[in-house]
Amino acid sequence: MGQTLDFARISGRQILRRRARLILTILGIAVGVAAVVAIVSLGEGIRAHSIEMISEQSDLTLIEVTGDVRDGAIIPLTTAKVAALRGITHVRGTAPVITVDLATPHQTYIGAVGIGWDDFSTVFTPDFSKGRGYSENSDTAVLGSEIAESLRKYEGIRVGDDLTIRIREYDASGAPVDTEVVFPVAGSLRPRGDMFDTLLVTDSTHLEEWREGYGVYDTIYLRVDAPEHVFAVADAVRGLGLQAQGPFEEIKAVNRLMDAVIIILSFFTGISLIVGAMMIINTMMVSVYERTREIGITMALGASQRHVLTLILLECLYIGILGGIAGDILGVLLSMGINTLGKSFIIEQLGPGFAGFASADITLVTPALLAAGLGIAVILSLLAGIYPGLKAARLNPVDAIRRGM
Repeated sequence: MGQTLDFARISGRQILRRRARLILTILGIAVGVAAVVAIVSLGEGIRAHSIEMISEQSDLTLIEVTGDVRDGAIIPLTTAKVAALRGITHVRGTAPVITVDLATPHQTYIGAVGIGWDDFSTVFTPDFSKGRGYSENSDTAVLGSEIAESLRKYEGIRVGDDLTIRIREYDASGAPVDTEVVFPVAGSLRPRGDMFDTLLVTDSTHLEEWREGYGVYDTIYLRVDAPEHVFAVADAVRGLGLQAQGPFEEIKAVNRLMDAVIIILSFFTGISLIVGAMMIINTMMVSVYERTREIGITMALGASQRHVLTLILLECLYIGILGGIAGDILGVLLSMGINTLGKSFIIEQLGPGFAGFASADITLVTPALLAAGLGIAVILSLLAGIYPGLKAARLNPVDAIRRGM
């Protein structure tokens, strides 16, 4: 421990002997770090605001599950699959759905979905403008806001009335047979902005006899307990051989896009980091050349190659730490400059869909990003110091003393 502290003090004094050179070298690495911090902070800021916009406009905790085809075999949505989905961690509710196309005697076509009332309430949280919900195992129904208005306007059907549906079936000879079925309208939903605005919703048992694929569901909706668990639940659904879709896929698309943008831009800014590393190599090589006699005397007095290499790498470590700190500071200043001077231009280029960015910072500087900037500077500095360190450690003490005279 004492030897390490001695080495640290010696290396610290050594880099301070050429302060102008030290400052230029630190700036060389700092500019690269600052560029990376600013670019990544811009990308992360756009990513964070985009995800926030998606979260405000979409239901991120809803997953739509459908069947799939694996190795030529169709995997249907059976009651066994529903039970398996209910057992997935973080799934708060499931709603197996069947769909049927219906028509009134006046040829008003209605899309109908069958869902158990408890499942509908848990997964979709219906809000009624009039009336109430339907009962389990009953023929009552509720109407979406748009279909309720259409039926009221063209057929005079209101909440509390009976909605007559004409079902066409075929007898053994193939002749059409029309049957009329009555759905008492129990309530109408408030506008939701989703598919239920145009649908009739009732208990699934009342619709199953009029559809093909009896006992197999068309879709299963899952309600996840929190947005951060959606991707894990979706992966678990796919593990059951089913497809999982939903608004959360928009976040995945945003993440893929921003990852690609950040990687490409960081590649170009990384060139400045390489230039900074070259400056460190040059600085340390000049330092080794100027101190050839000093290094030779040190080795003649008993210093090993490992000791010399350690001293050189410690000097590079100091340069990396100072360069990383300076780079982080410059990066924060650049990020502030982007927010102050470049925000309006960037928003204009992104389009009107990103107008919401104007009320917040378009860059996002996090402690993890600053730590990464410092880490990059330190690692590059140490790597840059390996060659000069090995060059110094392999000097012949006698030749080094003679050469330095």
